[in-house]
Amino acid sequence: MAVEAIRTSLRPPRFVREADLERELVIVRDLAAESCAGVFGPSSMMWRIDKEAAIFLGAGRALLLQLAHPWIAAAIAQHSPVLSDPIGRFHRTFNVMFTIVFGTTEQALAAARRLHRRHDCISGTLVDAAGPFPAGSRYDANDLAALRWVHATLIDTALVAVELVAPACREKLLKLVEPMKDSICCNPA
Repeated sequence: MAVEAIRTSLRPPRFVREADLERELVIVRDLAAESCAGVFGPSSMMWRIDKEAAIFLGAGRALLLQLAHPWIAAAIAQHSPVLSDPIGRFHRTFNVMFTIVFGTTEQALAAARRLHRRHDCISGTLVDAAGPFPAGSRYDANDLAALRWVHATLIDTALVAVELVAPACREKLLKLVEPMKDSICCNPA
């Protein structure tokens, strides 16, 4: 997975612009469980997984996996208060995540928009060479390859957390994740 993700990152950049996000949010709204139940709803696998305390335990793991990508590591080093305020960063991250999963549909869509706007301000260049990325390589938080990498780390961490707290759910979760695997990291489209 990691090698394919890096190869995808080396392709010409594709960005998720505001219009792209809004197009996807229309689809999400149309497919949402119902407005009060949010995007996923209480009977969904997302609710079953994200209500578990093990998700908190996986936060460090997910962050370490994210840092394995040079763009993400540079963005965090150059734009995030995680080193000076790790608890605040943890709270903000989980606030967004839990709003998207457990909030009403409108709250979830608003959180997605805020996150996209926050990411729109995050760009820069690599100070040092890292693997196939030369010093001076440009990164943007809303680059599709970077978003896919972060998403893949969250899915992988959720699978590990489910294995710990609800092993009976693992097979069902794997069936949900299977259709996404090509588009998350390996497919440039």
